[in-house]
Amino acid sequence: MDADLLRQEFFSRLNGIQSLKELLDQLPDVAFFIKDRKGRFILNNRRGFECCRVNSEMETIGKTDFDFFPKDLALHYQKGDLEVMNSGVPILNAIEPAPEESVTDQLIVFTKIPLRDKRRRIIGIAGIHRKLDAGPATSQRYGPMARAIRFLHDNYSEKIETGRLASMLGISGSQFARRFRKIFGVSPKHYLLRIRVNNACTFLEQTGKPVTEIAMEVGFYDNPHFTRTFTKLMGITPLAYRKTKQNW
Repeated sequence: MDADLLRQEFFSRLNGIQSLKELLDQLPDVAFFIKDRKGRFILNNRRGFECCRVNSEMETIGKTDFDFFPKDLALHYQKGDLEVMNSGVPILNAIEPAPEESVTDQLIVFTKIPLRDKRRRIIGIAGIHRKLDAGPATSQRYGPMARAIRFLHDNYSEKIETGRLASMLGISGSQFARRFRKIFGVSPKHYLLRIRVNNACTFLEQTGKPVTEIAMEVGFYDNPHFTRTFTKLMGITPLAYRKTKQNW
């Protein structure tokens, strides 16, 4: 029998994709998802819905990135999704900011491919991503940029100038900013603010420290600036965020 016909005949006998999804749920460090043309989640494996910080896949179905992630991250993910769906060209082994609100690893490596119906029309995307460690392999692949990112995560509470990061690559500040934005979709300053807010989320969830103290610990030098930035990125004030998490 023709190999392609053999495969088609076998898959036609499967009872949906549940068996395959059970396998995907066993991948501890790999998130797998499917979205429709409107960006709504149709499927998430276990790691996928854990990234959305919910307890089950069904809590994500029909919702979009904007329901789970800071607005700037959601816009960044949406841009990549639309690029794939509109062009029909997959994105392979690219890197972008990690989706968790509370940052553990700074980057993910991801692939997104278009999904087509029987008439070859693109009806959505499928994607996978996994955490990208900042170890030797990452440094070899991404060079000084990986070291600059790790520096941001290790020293986020300090005042960090773009020129200091640029010196790690041996380029000018403007060149570094352009290269950074091309890779991550945001400016170095914006990325640093996101790291600070993400770490503030951890303090708000796991400690009883006053908001003003947390603001100082994560690198903000006045509470109003911290509150404005946190609210812009998270869509909720720091105090409201803490109350929400305490009610989980």
